[in-house]
Amino acid sequence: MEFLVRHIQRTADIAGGFIVGTLVIEDGVFIQLEDGQMIPATGSVEVKNGDTWQILTPADFVAVTVEGWPAYAGLDARMMMGEEENHD
Repeated sequence: MEFLVRHIQRTADIAGGFIVGTLVIEDGVFIQLEDGQMIPATGSVEVKNGDTWQILTPADFVAVTVEGWPAYAGLDARMMMGEEENHD
């Protein structure tokens, strides 16, 4: 059931004009789409934190865990893009 809910949420985000995927922080900040394409994070980036979306700041992109890993990498992410930049 959780898979279905997640899929519906992602579909609604795409319909709302968001690029959705997984946050990648390695030699830059990107959103990786389901097909593997890496989109540079140039807009306002949000990550799923529990049941809410958290807007990330530039300081969040360089935050690391105690183990040294990027703190927000690997989370579900979305980014609002302009019409000319939409990658649907």
